[in-house]
Amino acid sequence: MPKLDCPDCGRGIAMHELETRTVAQTTGFETSYRCPFCRADFEEVAQLM
Repeated sequence: MPKLDCPDCGRGIAMHELETRTVAQTTGFETSYRCPFCRADFEEVAQLM
């Protein structure tokens, strides 16, 4: 499983542990992610791998 590091707490998170939220916009969809440990929100996952 690929892991990424939370930008706030620095803990390793497996992709299946991420909390995701997708919202429909007029221009498409917007997805945000949340760390299950410190509850920090972030937009880009690819940069954290």
